[in-house]
Amino acid sequence: MVSALTTTRLLSSQMALQLLQTPDASQDSSDDPLLDDSNSSSDLSSLPSQSQASLTSMLNGLSANQTDSSAASQSDPDMTSSSFMDLLKQNLQDAVKSEGKGGQAQAMLDALDNGTLTVSDPTKGVSIQAWDVDADSEQGTTSKTADTIPTTDWNDFLKAHLERGSDATFVKNADGSFVDKTTGNEAYFGQVGSQYYYITWPSASAASDTSASNSEVSASEETSA
Repeated sequence: MVSALTTTRLLSSQMALQLLQTPDASQDSSDDPLLDDSNSSSDLSSLPSQSQASLTSMLNGLSANQTDSSAASQSDPDMTSSSFMDLLKQNLQDAVKSEGKGGQAQAMLDALDNGTLTVSDPTKGVSIQAWDVDADSEQGTTSKTADTIPTTDWNDFLKAHLERGSDATFVKNADGSFVDKTTGNEAYFGQVGSQYYYITWPSASAASDTSASNSEVSASEETSA
């Protein structure tokens, strides 16, 4: 995630989101708040604006065309496999080392650890709860069954899921993640291997509420005992 290849992948996903947010080809991309991302090591302000048609073409071809030299001779692991989960965890750990413990990578890694990280690929119509391959309870697990979700292209999916503010820009959390308007969860759109995925996890406030609720239940059980 910290390599030049990862930077290129991040650029691709940010560019796709930029295009989705600003379909007007006359709009100056340097005025787009989405590009003001302190977590990115690249200067995206020089990117030209492109039309909605270009976005649709780009997003529809992501899964088929976004490959790299290392993936050319070997296909990416299936998202339902332990190999995929291992790759996902390694990428998140590398990202935490790069951005620190307060960013979205750490939030995603924590969600992976407690079983609340969801990975979706609407182009294939599948979604799965990610798991930590190193957890004692998952030893020997090689794959799990994915849930079925409506099949759609990335263009329609992102439009339906990413929340916008009153100024029509995408809503972002303090850690740089987006907001899934269908669930209120935090969201990330990017690559694992050479394929694009939509990853969600509970917001920090929701996690705090759950933790507080669990503490209250434990205290109540101790009192009853």
